[in-house]
Amino acid sequence: MLNEQQLQDIKSLQQICEQRDGILLKLNDDMLRMPSRADHMDYLHYEGDALIGFLALYGFGGQLEVCGMVHPDYRRQGIFTRLWNEALASGRLSTVSYILFNAPKASLSAPEWLKTIRCRYSFSEYEMAWHPLPEQDFSAADPTVSVSYRPYEEEDQNYVLQLYADGFDTNEEDTAEMLAEEACSSKRIRSMVVYHGETVGTLVMDYDTPGQAWLFGFVIDGAYRGQGIGRSILLQMIRRENEAGLQPHIGVETQNDHALRLYENCGFRSYVVQDYYELRL
Repeated sequence: MLNEQQLQDIKSLQQICEQRDGILLKLNDDMLRMPSRADHMDYLHYEGDALIGFLALYGFGGQLEVCGMVHPDYRRQGIFTRLWNEALASGRLSTVSYILFNAPKASLSAPEWLKTIRCRYSFSEYEMAWHPLPEQDFSAADPTVSVSYRPYEEEDQNYVLQLYADGFDTNEEDTAEMLAEEACSSKRIRSMVVYHGETVGTLVMDYDTPGQAWLFGFVIDGAYRGQGIGRSILLQMIRRENEAGLQPHIGVETQNDHALRLYENCGFRSYVVQDYYELRL
């Protein structure tokens, strides 16, 4: 587990890289702070008292993602390669057949380094922030769509496993591990979507970033899609977070046209693109 000084050093290095490169890094700060974070997930390189390189592994169910950074003044010195080799030597990556590297699309240095380890581009994701639409009226609910939400309970686990297998093509072991990780986080809250008294979907809100509320893992049961349920619950979440003084955010794959249209129609606008590269091990 990272100590408070290391976490502060990571945040400082992140700010330097983002300001100098004109990018936004996706470092999942809430996961770095989890007391349950496993060993050999974080790799740091210091020069004296200054952190100049950082690489982190993130477990999303049984999948591992990688993100990191090197101080702009210390690049092309093999620092990130050394951190990557430390991660490989730790044995932590032996549990998966492939990993995903996350890099901001605007980054110039990341794609060059990823070429050296023969990664291939996999997909991109829009990060979107909500902005109120002039005509948006939250009070004008569709009376034919009786949608609400309730807190997630342990008894919901099997249904969430089923929803994620259908909606995201994840296996049960990966989803169960993700749910266990969520239970350790005070800043991630899962809800279940209810339609006419029946549980028909799920979503998670993440409150790690000050002033923001991130929605992810949003899925509606295939038997209930196309009935306006997703739009209704999305508008409810937007209204709730907006009234609490938080700006709703969401991520969506650039190829997911249906979800993208829904989010845009509800007021979300893209402000950054994150690229993902796949490496088979």
